[in-house]
Amino acid sequence: MSQVVVIVAGETAFSATCDACGTAFAGRLDDDLDSGVFLCRFGHQITIERGAADDPTAAEASAA
Repeated sequence: MSQVVVIVAGETAFSATCDACGTAFAGRLDDDLDSGVFLCRFGHQITIERGAADDPTAAEASAA
C-alpha cells in the first residue's frame, strides 16, 4: 500500500494522517521540491506531492 498526499502549490508545511496506522504527522516540503517521501512514527512511507495551484483536491489534503 502506497499513500500519497497532495499539498497546495506554494505551501511548505503540511499535516496528515497515516492511512496504515492512523497516526497524525506533520512535515515540511521545501519550495524547491515537487515531492518527497516521509515516514510516520511507525515507519510507514508517505509520498507528499505538490499539486497545481488550481487543484481542489490539494486544498482538502493540506487542510487535513
